[in-house]
Amino acid sequence: MGLFGGRANLVGLDIGSSAVKLIRLRQASGSWELVAFTMGQLPPDAVVEGRIMNFTAVVERIRELVKEANVKDAECCLAVAGSSVIIKKLSLPEMTRAELDESIMWEAEQYIPFDIKDVNVDAQILNPRAGQGQMDVLMVAAKKDVVNEFVSVAVEGGLRPVVVDVGIFSCLNMFEINYAVPADQTLVLLNVGANSVNVGVLSGGMVSFTRDIAIGGSMLTAEIQKQFNVSYEEAEAFKTGAESSLSSSTIAREVAKIADRVSDTMVTEVQRSLDFFVATSIKADISRIYLSGGSAQLPAFIRALERRIEVPVELVNPFRNIAVDARKFDIDLLQRAAPVAGAAVGLALRRFGDVS
Repeated sequence: MGLFGGRANLVGLDIGSSAVKLIRLRQASGSWELVAFTMGQLPPDAVVEGRIMNFTAVVERIRELVKEANVKDAECCLAVAGSSVIIKKLSLPEMTRAELDESIMWEAEQYIPFDIKDVNVDAQILNPRAGQGQMDVLMVAAKKDVVNEFVSVAVEGGLRPVVVDVGIFSCLNMFEINYAVPADQTLVLLNVGANSVNVGVLSGGMVSFTRDIAIGGSMLTAEIQKQFNVSYEEAEAFKTGAESSLSSSTIAREVAKIADRVSDTMVTEVQRSLDFFVATSIKADISRIYLSGGSAQLPAFIRALERRIEVPVELVNPFRNIAVDARKFDIDLLQRAAPVAGAAVGLALRRFGDVS
């Protein structure tokens, strides 16, 4: 089971911290068409920092989605993320693919803080001739026990995992089929979830930098719970503005203040990662930031990004270049759900031979 690659018509299964998203696409004549899309919420703390804590709840939700989408026993692609995944761009002596396969475990051992026996390792050649006899290689290592957790819930949920991807790579795949990636620009994609922000930088048309930040929209939910002494569900409603009590201008103003404060904290962490990228890159002027993920829709977060990073910020539409039959799907509902569907779309695009 590779960390790169895939097959045509795989089901994309995105198991996030707050919800499970399932998507199936069909490719015909070089274009993609949406076949199925469904999603369901998870209880709080079912998935924490990329680890499955409530196996039963996740399996039950997957089973419901599999039944709704009518994809039982279908082959699927899923993703892992968080501190159990190590992504490293390496500069290695030029070698063949076969030679890289033989040496990658030794190379990986120098960068992985885990026992090499406890991880799955894969690598992709980004630039076979980077200069001075060197080549650029992207190495990914994921802890076997975490991969097994996600594979197990997918199997119990009624699917057959054949590919395991990495969260930020799935988002970047989604982005590349929907948006132009100019070779002379540096673009940033942030996948902002409940408990993490996945950072991906595209520079020179290639993946140049990735990082997972252990902070997300649940931080705002927790602050609202604490401030107003309300349940998780009520805090989520306050956060999204769905709670009727927000008609109170006093409550609305206080929620806005909390959102501004939490967003500033989140953006500070994002800025630190981007500052590190800029400091270690030759051509690193960031042209634009694109956002996906449920928590990316927070207006306070978008405002804080634009103010602090000083570049245009845009929400991604993962269905931008995907045909959608209006007779089968509620287009308005699909567009509202679009920000959370990015990773799932990227997973559903996977095929054997793809380059991450």
